Amino acid sequence: MSFGVLTLNLWSINEPLAARYCALEAGLKRLRPDIICLQEVWCDPRSGRSQCELVAQMCNLAHSFEEDGLAVVCSSAVVRSTSVALPEFTGDGRRQALLVQFEIENRLLMVANTHLAYPPEMTWERKKQAEVLLSAIKQNRSKGMAAILCGDFNDVPDSPAIRTILDSDQQFRDVFAGCCPNNPGVTYSRRNHYVDPSWSLDERIDYIFTSCDLTAHACSVVFDGANGLDLVSDHFGVFCNVTFR
Repeated sequence: MSFGVLTLNLWSINEPLAARYCALEAGLKRLRPDIICLQEVWCDPRSGRSQCELVAQMCNLAHSFEEDGLAVVCSSAVVRSTSVALPEFTGDGRRQALLVQFEIENRLLMVANTHLAYPPEMTWERKKQAEVLLSAIKQNRSKGMAAILCGDFNDVPDSPAIRTILDSDQQFRDVFAGCCPNNPGVTYSRRNHYVDPSWSLDERIDYIFTSCDLTAHACSVVFDGANGLDLVSDHFGVFCNVTFR
């Protein structure tokens, strides 16, 4: 049995919100993810409900955990959840990670979701945040527990932060790089009309990492205006199907 995993920076409540919601709901019904990691989650100004709740309703997922702009939505009940504060730096806001444990196929699965520092020049600051994040995952992950790490890392594949994740003793793999080795997998692009027009680069900064006891299949960039999945944010999402080894 495989289960679908999606990570997406939701871009808060930026307009045109109604059009973005419509595209998001249509895309979620096509993708049918079982686990969704969201960043930049806010309170919907029209309904007063959390965007996390709205997304869960769009794709009929019953369980969620949310804190301070991050959310994890899942079809399975939450066994345990915690939030971890990451190092803060002048010129950037508060950063954290959510660690949520589910039981899927009678096995425990940890899902970690994060959003690292934004200013592009904060290369080494993001590395320090990644180190704290990995330490928290190790502390909360029991022996034999599979793990998925998702989020907006604001950094490219060869950056110190991403190398720290891939070289750690948690044995994470970059699923998009593994599934699509010849595809740049850009998730923040000038061809996205929601992106700040002053932005001049096309970069892959959103990731799904899995531990070695999971196998990823059919990984793709989604909500990029292709394959019937319209733009919903200034970021594209990343989606893959995962099975236990």
